[in-house]
Amino acid sequence: MSRLAILAPLLLLSGIVVAQISAPDCSQTSQLQWIFNSLGQNPCIVAAYLLATCNGGSWSISPLDPGSWYTVFVDDENLCLCNTVTYSLLSACGACQDDTWTTWSQYSFNCTNKMPVSSFPNPVPSGTGVPQWALLDVTLENNWNSGKSFAVGDSPELTPGMVISPSNASSTSPTQTPTPTTPSPTPAIVKSG
Repeated sequence: MSRLAILAPLLLLSGIVVAQISAPDCSQTSQLQWIFNSLGQNPCIVAAYLLATCNGGSWSISPLDPGSWYTVFVDDENLCLCNTVTYSLLSACGACQDDTWTTWSQYSFNCTNKMPVSSFPNPVPSGTGVPQWALLDVTLENNWNSGKSFAVGDSPELTPGMVISPSNASSTSPTQTPTPTTPSPTPAIVKSG
């Protein structure tokens, strides 16, 4: 699977800096169209934009090997990785690669500190938007639920500068509740670039 590299300008107080964001291609089938944000970015790209806010503006997410998933390893633990928003985006990133995802507790096992549910340590960066489904509380089922995410959808999307917190989570309760597949393959690390 090829990598999709995107150069995105980030406006900082000191001037314009070019960020390096790298993420896997995702299948954009009609069944998965809903996981893309209003800018047409797949959840892998959105996750890379968010993760780059804790890494000087750069982040690379590698494509998954068959039967693997994204997780946090001890050496990589930080608040940008240790939150339910990133977990949801990376779970959807696995799904759109026709691969798998793990439970919230397994993903966050090595996180000594975690953000509150539906929160992220930094505002949404320039160049992306965070879909509403990424703010769902995955701790209730200990898993990202694609059916509930589909029911909640993208709107209202969080745009650059917005704080990612429960106060921005939609109060709409999803009506669909399909059971997600919870595989048990080998983990894949999420690495900074």
